[in-house]
Amino acid sequence: MPQIAIPLFDRFTALDAVGPYEMLCRLPDAETVFVAERTGPVLNDRGDLALVAGKTFADVTGPDIVVVPGGPGQSGQMENQALLGWLRAVDATTAWTTSARPARCSWPPPDSSWAAGPPRTGWPWTP
Repeated sequence: MPQIAIPLFDRFTALDAVGPYEMLCRLPDAETVFVAERTGPVLNDRGDLALVAGKTFADVTGPDIVVVPGGPGQSGQMENQALLGWLRAVDATTAWTTSARPARCSWPPPDSSWAAGPPRTGWPWTP
């Protein structure tokens, strides 16, 4: 069964996670999961809505698609080695690794070290 992972982090923009989820969760025979460093609720950028990460990064090691939400909290994630390490690891095998907000997101951070160069997938790349 194909797996679609949406990583959550503090202060994500809810629409960036829920919008893709609402479409992708309806694909037949696919599993769409919210994933984070720890399972449990993760607050959005307003602090008034939480989505529940049902799986940890360690639980999701080979998703077929990754959709990274944006939001004001993304700046703080540019140094989050747990998230960045997970994204680097799973990107090696995903069919698509992308952002819900390509105009505003720069995943991975421009100063990060990518041994193989820019991602081969849907991440916007800002050198």
